[in-house]
Amino acid sequence: MKKVFVLLGLMLVSSIAVAQDNDSEISKEVSVEHEKEMEQVKKDVEDAKVEAKKAKKEAAEQKKKDAAKKKEEKLKKQIKTKEKSISSSEKQIEKLKGQLEKGKVKGTLSPVDIQKKEDKIAKSQMKIMKEQEKLKKLNRKL
Repeated sequence: MKKVFVLLGLMLVSSIAVAQDNDSEISKEVSVEHEKEMEQVKKDVEDAKVEAKKAKKEAAEQKKKDAAKKKEEKLKKQIKTKEKSISSSEKQIEKLKGQLEKGKVKGTLSPVDIQKKEDKIAKSQMKIMKEQEKLKKLNRKL
């Protein structure tokens, strides 16, 4: 009977040892799977970083394009404004010349009035020349 108990004890101890050996094999398999999962996660993180960087770069390029487009529109608007101003000044000069000629023909303008009108015309012509130079600069920028 003693031998039976010893035999059962040995069997019990050996079965525990075998079970522990199986556990270590299972833990090795789990460890290998865990490493594969970790590598996959690292790969996914790297891919996400690359995509985020790419998206950020695209956003920056889009922002630059928008800024350039906005600047171009602003220049076009300034050009249009300058052209309108020049046109208006030219009309004003024509009006002043007409008044001057009419006044001279009728004889209603004094020499002082004639001089004032001629000064206004000269001043307007200088203004037009300056605005034309500014317009040329704006066209070069465009």
